[in-house]
Amino acid sequence: IAAMSLDGKISKALFVRDDADVERVLSDTNRVVYGVEYSGLTPSYEFFDSKITDQIASVQASFAAAAVTLSDWSNGFAHMIVHVAGGELPPSYLFFDVAENRLSRVAQEYQDIAADQIGQVYTIEYKARDGEKIPSILTIPPGTELKGNHPAIIMPHGGPESYDAVGFDWLAQYFANRGYAVLQPNFRGSDGFGSAFRRAGHGEWGRGVMQHDVTDGVDAMVRAGFADPDRICIIGASYGGYAALAGGAFTPELYKCIGAIAPVADLPRMLIDERNDNGKNSWVLTYWTSRIGDLRKERDRLKNISPSEFADQFQAPVLLIHGNDDTVVPYRQSAIMNRALKNADKDVNLIKIKGGDHWLSTSETRLDTLKALDGFVQQHLGPGNSASQ
Repeated sequence: IAAMSLDGKISKALFVRDDADVERVLSDTNRVVYGVEYSGLTPSYEFFDSKITDQIASVQASFAAAAVTLSDWSNGFAHMIVHVAGGELPPSYLFFDVAENRLSRVAQEYQDIAADQIGQVYTIEYKARDGEKIPSILTIPPGTELKGNHPAIIMPHGGPESYDAVGFDWLAQYFANRGYAVLQPNFRGSDGFGSAFRRAGHGEWGRGVMQHDVTDGVDAMVRAGFADPDRICIIGASYGGYAALAGGAFTPELYKCIGAIAPVADLPRMLIDERNDNGKNSWVLTYWTSRIGDLRKERDRLKNISPSEFADQFQAPVLLIHGNDDTVVPYRQSAIMNRALKNADKDVNLIKIKGGDHWLSTSETRLDTLKALDGFVQQHLGPGNSASQ
């Protein structure tokens, strides 16, 4: 972000941080810019008016364990609406009267979810094998202790240039409520933690630092006493689904079960489809080539990081879930993985979600997915450590 004067001169960059990205610019209907929201495990704010920055920081200090997000404000920022999630309260909207320094609850986001049903969310950092610190989210079952030797789920996010932050993650909270600890690692290649951290993931799919960071999260959980090493499953969607399958292919000894939702399984096939669908000169193909590799020059390497090529290495049972209306990752990718695992005589089940898009946008498709994953995880990890189900 920069400022341009009326005579066309552009200022130096404004609101720049090495450890975070500008998540959004805060402006009004007249496009007057007041400040920015930074990304990270919890949001932070910087305004041209430092008083507003301090006022929001004071609200955030009242909910140290939660993410406090600015949702709306009045003229002059005399009143604000903030969203609070990840602490002791169920996700809620609060009204902040600046003059009176008073907060009052306006609405609860999920009316049928009580505070004692929500798993406590922690921010943690662990060191990867090369010393890089990996910012992560850990959600534990309600009413349990952090060091509980929990059955655990490793849940890498999609994107991969996305990130997980403190809040109410429907899938993580579901499994926490069922008694499982859930780790969401922001591996290198993730957005939200500065451009250097994001670029560190380019060309690192499968056998590089992106997957190593996920694997090292398992080791960190076990060493800290958060997870039972004999009861760990990996579940992910989109790129997270690829990471789950890569875990089964390249570190098969770590996991008792593998759940992949709308995963990529065959990288050369993915890049061929992108080229055919969008053209060889499209920005889409250029983007994926820069992130994964060049199909023309690196086909062998791309095959070497495709889980479908290593079906014989899998030890854990695999559940594949894919919407038949997915326009981002074709259903074909799960079909390829399913066929490869069956040909290798592995334990695999492929569920086609009728009407499911890439994001499982409807409540019906999410319920179908949760039911399938719930039964699968309980079958292979056993019951969780939950005090509230």
